Amino acid sequence: KLLLNFTWWVNRKDESGNNVFQGGFLGLDNIGIFDRSQPLPNGVRLDQADGTAWMGMFALNMLSIAVELAQHQPSYEDVATKFFEHFVYIANGINAPCHEGGLWNKTDGFYYDSLHYSDGSRRPMKLQSFVGLIPLYAVATFHPDVLEKLPQFRARTEWFARYRPHLLERFTFTHTPGDNGKLLLS
Repeated sequence: KLLLNFTWWVNRKDESGNNVFQGGFLGLDNIGIFDRSQPLPNGVRLDQADGTAWMGMFALNMLSIAVELAQHQPSYEDVATKFFEHFVYIANGINAPCHEGGLWNKTDGFYYDSLHYSDGSRRPMKLQSFVGLIPLYAVATFHPDVLEKLPQFRARTEWFARYRPHLLERFTFTHTPGDNGKLLLS
């Protein structure tokens, strides 16, 4: 059911196909400054920092589940790859500068919701609220030996890194374990 739920959100709440999401998430529409569950006038839509962040976190949670399952059933390595790639695309969407369709403002060091107009123009809603902090939740850690146990997953992520290096610039993946001996993906 989690796979179906994730797929529904990806296919229904990303109108531009740029991995920046609109629409209510998990009943959390009450953290914005207005009722974001209501349509905006004149074809304007709201690209949501928190909604996009929840999808990034959802992808990481699904990746963690798939990695755990793949250690006992190798067929789940494909699923792990799918969610790794989804996370990379979502991280690129949200971490792009506002003028590129993302939600990150480098000057302010904050994520903002953005109004997306029917003519293609965008305008960040420069209000610092809890909405802009939710992206910090999208974090996963892995033991380095997991990559050794999952050779197909490792090969696919290495292929992705080799042939899509531009997508690796807008998120963090540590290649050296931290003090706790784990790798960080955020």
